[in-house]
Amino acid sequence: MLGPNLLIMGKPGVGKTTLLERVVEQLHGSLRLAGFTTTEVRDSAGQRVGFDIVTVEGKREELARVGFRSRARVGRYGVNLEAFERLALPELARRDVDLIVVDEIGKMECSSGRFRRAVEDVLDSPVSALATLGMGRLPFFQAMRDRPDIELVTLTERNRGALVAELSARLQRLK
Repeated sequence: MLGPNLLIMGKPGVGKTTLLERVVEQLHGSLRLAGFTTTEVRDSAGQRVGFDIVTVEGKREELARVGFRSRARVGRYGVNLEAFERLALPELARRDVDLIVVDEIGKMECSSGRFRRAVEDVLDSPVSALATLGMGRLPFFQAMRDRPDIELVTLTERNRGALVAELSARLQRLK
């Protein structure tokens, strides 16, 4: 049985975002969706220079860039909290949907205290959530994993092929 909130964990690069995008693709048209995914931004030489967030409806904002001056930093990236919050927070506040998608509850995103509170509000709401969660040891990550209303799914190279169909079928039942 699917819990009200489903969190996908997995090592970096295993395909969490791709899984979420494919599940959203499968659910589009049958469920009312809100939320966002993250996408890498690369330069003309193919080097990763940052990340954007993209709503399920296609609106895009900058999340982080190499060289962006910000008090919020993760590795070589400066996090654009203003742009991130401008797009992400209204998506997380929606209650007129069946499912809120959050990719990801990660270090960059959690630089925003407003984002962390919004995630908790989503999880406490009657709307179900499908999210990816960082593997780190941040106290917020652990608090998410410890919630009784969370079902954790670990994504691996071995199970990633089957999970799109499995999760899509299970989430269809939200309607």
